[in-house]
Amino acid sequence: MFYSESVLLKKGPLAKVWLAAHWERKLSKANFLQANIETSVGAILGNDRPPMALRLSGQLLLGVVRIYSRKTRYLLEDCNEAIVKIKMTFQPGSVNLTDEQIVSNDAITLKDTITEFDILLPERTFETQLLSIILIILLYIYNIFK
Repeated sequence: MFYSESVLLKKGPLAKVWLAAHWERKLSKANFLQANIETSVGAILGNDRPPMALRLSGQLLLGVVRIYSRKTRYLLEDCNEAIVKIKMTFQPGSVNLTDEQIVSNDAITLKDTITEFDILLPERTFETQLLSIILIILLYIYNIFK
């Protein structure tokens, strides 16, 4: 045998990974979500364990890939479900307002007023807008690496 028997015990660190590689349908959604990919890969590649056969390490890595694939599938399903719920919540025309509750646009928007400060500002051109965007990006990068 080219591996430690404690690695593949029922409660061992790689039990779920081995099951995912060989009997993927035997694991439930909770088992997939509880599996930690980082610790599993660390247990496979760990230096503290005796070396294992290439075939076994390949099978265990296949199990890790299947766990990762199933986790991403569950994440995609959750995201799609959230998007559908958001779209259903904010559908146009699904507002239950009476005629007394509906107001005109003038009642809820501010009118454009020109003040003396607006007159003193330089005209906004494409170049000035581009420079301001570049400046904002540079400040953001500076704050990240600060």
